[in-house]
Amino acid sequence: MFEKVEKIRPEIEGVEESLAAARMRLMTEIRGEERPVRARPVRRTWFLAAGAAGALAAATAGVLIVGGMTAPKPPVVAHPAPTPAQTAPSSPAPTPTASAVPETVQGVFSAASASAIHGGFSPQSGQYLRVTWTSDRVLLGDDSTISEPGSGLSYPMATHAWVVRSSGTTYIPADLTGDWYRTGDGPVAVTSAYGQDADADARLQQRLDLWSTAGGDGRFESGGGSLPEGDGTTYSDYLTSLPADADGVLSQFSEGQGSTTDYHHAAMVGWRLITLLGCNAGSGDVRAAMLQALGRLPGSSIVDSHGSLRTISFDSSFGSEPGESGDVQRHQTITVDVSNGRVTGSSDSTNPGGSIVPDGVADVRTDYVVDVVDGLPG
Repeated sequence: MFEKVEKIRPEIEGVEESLAAARMRLMTEIRGEERPVRARPVRRTWFLAAGAAGALAAATAGVLIVGGMTAPKPPVVAHPAPTPAQTAPSSPAPTPTASAVPETVQGVFSAASASAIHGGFSPQSGQYLRVTWTSDRVLLGDDSTISEPGSGLSYPMATHAWVVRSSGTTYIPADLTGDWYRTGDGPVAVTSAYGQDADADARLQQRLDLWSTAGGDGRFESGGGSLPEGDGTTYSDYLTSLPADADGVLSQFSEGQGSTTDYHHAAMVGWRLITLLGCNAGSGDVRAAMLQALGRLPGSSIVDSHGSLRTISFDSSFGSEPGESGDVQRHQTITVDVSNGRVTGSSDSTNPGGSIVPDGVADVRTDYVVDVVDGLPG
């Protein structure tokens, strides 16, 4: 039996040498992992560990089984395989996000201008641009008078006030110099009242009855009639003579302003532009130029944004300088659909606040719906 053991000793010794070499390589790998010189691939580390474990298993098997004779079990020394370095998954770098750039009045009007040129709603020969409108208007009263603000009574003078609603439709021909057809839609109604008085209410109702009768049958106005503020120049006179660029529009309006100050001049130009834009008529090029011109005036700001609609306010004054004694402030707004360049609403207010009419109620507020039709109503 001893002789058999002696015969296999060289094999066992050879295994011990192989095992020692494997251990040496393994320790070299461990020390290499501990030095933060260069990260080794994880797969290679496990391959070497597996090789060392295989050599250790082969040597152990040779010692335990020799010709069916069980040898004493050698002490087992654990040589743990190195744990692969665990690298925390790198978080992706945050994608740079452009900071929100606030809209500007000029930017809004530029977008609306581009849409006005290509946005449709241009009637062809024989067609009409149909503008359906609904308007809420303030009327002021005292013991003897009923008037619109600034036309006989001012807000501080009023002891009664009403908001009345009217509606109607304007048909604008493709040829702007032709006859515009205007008609009222339904009776005028009171929607709000302040400082109610039976006698004043009766006088107001008489006025509203006359108003409803006058507008119910419809009327034709050559060239759209004259602007509410001005020298009798008609809508079509302006819309067919204005140049198709903002500088030209501002220059043409400047010629008729006389010797007013720059402050008052800008206010008057703004009023005129808002009035013309509110009728929604004119070629796309001219409307685009008017929108851009309005955006260049001082006193404009964005006050509301909803979908493609932007509401721009234009603050001005009847006086020659800001803060002038007795100056009447004027606050106008215009709501533009930037997708087609059309005006969907406008307002005008001289309400100084602190009067019988609540703050924020405009002198007049009008909403518009625009489309193209093939003819006048039957």
